[in-house]
Amino acid sequence: MEPVDHIFILLLFVVQPIYGVFEARSYKARANAGQPLNRVRFYRQTALLEWVFLAALVTVWFTFDRPIVDLGFAAAGGPGFWGGAALLILLSGILLNTWRIAKRTNDTDKAEQAESLGEILQFLPHTTRELHNFVGVSITAGIVEEIVYRGFVLWYLAQVMPLWVAVAVSSVAFGLAHSYQGATGALRTGLIGLAFGIFYVVTGSIWLPIVAHVLLDVLQGAAIHELLRKDDDGLESPPA
Repeated sequence: MEPVDHIFILLLFVVQPIYGVFEARSYKARANAGQPLNRVRFYRQTALLEWVFLAALVTVWFTFDRPIVDLGFAAAGGPGFWGGAALLILLSGILLNTWRIAKRTNDTDKAEQAESLGEILQFLPHTTRELHNFVGVSITAGIVEEIVYRGFVLWYLAQVMPLWVAVAVSSVAFGLAHSYQGATGALRTGLIGLAFGIFYVVTGSIWLPIVAHVLLDVLQGAAIHELLRKDDDGLESPPA
């Protein structure tokens, strides 16, 4: 490992969670003050920061002539991979059904389900324009976060601790990175990160976790949008 690897880990494990908390507090303060929330800008800024980080990581990776397979880009194949692919198809069906159910839910049940989302509610898409941008940041998150947290972080940690311990530690870091969602959101995301970490190790490739992450974020976002939007799709976000 090189000093720059330690810097990346410091950014992911310490700086990102702290920045997320302060950014979330500022966002919530604006909401409590009755100011319109520009979710579109939030989604675009999040996507930009993630792509910049990945670009820096990949640049360093190739500068030191490291094999791309160490980031998880292994060829498809083996029982673990194909078993994971079958599980992914099942997950896709469940998520699609959740979205269809949300579309058919009556307004009263929608309001109750939306309220149960808690603090994370204000970060989720309420309008069609917000949903379109949410899809963009979801695709970004699926690609970038899997390469970073399952690829790079596991590669880094596995050099100093057993693999399954590394999976657990990387999942904690993944949860902390989403601390802007509150304690419950961070815990939920950490558990999802643990599932993705196990999925990565079992399938032996980063490809399926990337697809699973994208599908989870996009389809959950679409289902939640159905719960939050008004019949006329409400008011659009302020211009970005």
